[in-house]
Amino acid sequence: MKLHRRKMLYTALFGAGGLGLKSLATGIPMSILARPLAARAQDGAAARILILSTSSAGDPINANVPGTYEDPAVEHSNDPLMAPTAMTIGGQQLTAAKPWADLPGNILQKTVFFHHGTYTNSHPNHPKVMRLMGSVERNEMLVSVYSEALTPALATVQREPISVGARGGNEILTFKGRSLANVSPIALKTALAQEDNALGDLRPLRDQAVDEMYALYQQHGTENQRRMLDRFVVTRDEARSLSLDLVGRLVTIDGNNEADQVLAASVLAAMNVSPVITLRIDFGGDNHNDREFVRETQETVEGVGHLQTLVETVDGMRAEGALRNDVIVGTLNVFGRDLARKGRAGRDHNGRHHCAVLIGDGLRGGVIGGIEPTGRDYQAQAIDSATGSASASGDIPHEETFESMAKTLGVALGVPRARLDEAVTGGQVIESALAG
Repeated sequence: MKLHRRKMLYTALFGAGGLGLKSLATGIPMSILARPLAARAQDGAAARILILSTSSAGDPINANVPGTYEDPAVEHSNDPLMAPTAMTIGGQQLTAAKPWADLPGNILQKTVFFHHGTYTNSHPNHPKVMRLMGSVERNEMLVSVYSEALTPALATVQREPISVGARGGNEILTFKGRSLANVSPIALKTALAQEDNALGDLRPLRDQAVDEMYALYQQHGTENQRRMLDRFVVTRDEARSLSLDLVGRLVTIDGNNEADQVLAASVLAAMNVSPVITLRIDFGGDNHNDREFVRETQETVEGVGHLQTLVETVDGMRAEGALRNDVIVGTLNVFGRDLARKGRAGRDHNGRHHCAVLIGDGLRGGVIGGIEPTGRDYQAQAIDSATGSASASGDIPHEETFESMAKTLGVALGVPRARLDEAVTGGQVIESALAG
């Protein structure tokens, strides 16, 4: 990686003047480091980071999740690895492909399978899907709305979302009309390893920054500000432990595959770089001619495994203190796939049925919505907003299921409801999908 490119990336990760690195080393939010004498202790609303797997391929996730096994006409893989398996989430007795049903109970209890449409069956429309097909104000991407709204509460280095897995122009993120560069796992590793080993030992930076803050508050601060500082500051041992943890994860990155992206996303979350991080995990891909769903089987088994690893990694880092904020992990692709039209010869595009899988604290596990026959295949059915169940008479029509998923996820992340109603036209929050 060229020096100027590396320095640009380093600045993006840590902010001007390295405030992000100081925040990481000390535990003190960037907003306080930037304007220490204006800082006030606040009990902010709960906010969570989003790590979202997104792809323009249009994976067949929707063909293997709970909510698609009640109708015997729906085609599923006959491979034992994908056997229909009973599962219970939130008191619901359900059936799903074995990889999903075999997820640990502590993960399933906070997993929402949200059936909805994306309203397109064209690969090049992936950027439009990220904008809810025109339902987001000023044609902004949904992840950018989330990211900007969550920045104050999370005190991240940047407002923009960050991608570690985009493949080609269709998967590049935008923020206020500006295209954002993808940061590959290898680029992340190289930048952090080459810049004087910034993460190697955070203790010297921690000591210097903390001493400066205490001296400033001793002379010019208030008693409340000094108490606030005591609450945030991490110990030297905690700073050293964080260094070892993050460097240890970076060292194991040796490419840009899905496992590397999972590592990179977890490190970026711990570094508090952005409220939204995207990656790409494959779950079967563009499998038009996937006879007997061979590719679908292989990539679903592997994809669910990567998803589980990601959830367990960020949950573990949160429990250990390496991550300051809770994380919701999710999936969103350009469209789903046909469930029956081609029999067992493969699956074509289906913009009328997609399933977003959302996992994390703030969510109550279960299935939202479902499917119904339409034309030559299936679509996401209307939803009863009071229960989250699929219903032919549901007050959320098929045409607003996507917007409803977006608003529900936004509330779980901590985006103010008023902001969601302002930014997204149509749809309703499904309260039954939310915990607490």
